[in-house]
Amino acid sequence: MPMLDQPVEEIMGRWPATARVFIRRKMACVGCIMAPFQTLAAAARSYGIPEDEMLHEIRDAASSDGATPDEAG
Repeated sequence: MPMLDQPVEEIMGRWPATARVFIRRKMACVGCIMAPFQTLAAAARSYGIPEDEMLHEIRDAASSDGATPDEAG
C-alpha cells in the first residue's frame, strides 16, 4: 500500500521517527483520535500541505528508522 494511503497511526507505529514531522508541522496527528482512520494524504490536505512535500518529509524520517525506500512507500 502506498504510504499516502496508509493511516497516520500506522505510519507512526511502524516508523516512530515520523511523529517528529507531524509535531514540527504543528499537526495534531500525534495522539489524535482520527489517526487510525485518516490517511497521510488526507492529513496533508487538511493542513494545506502539498502531498508530495509531506511524503518526502515522512519518507526521510522513516529512513532514519531504518526503512528501505520500498518499505517507505
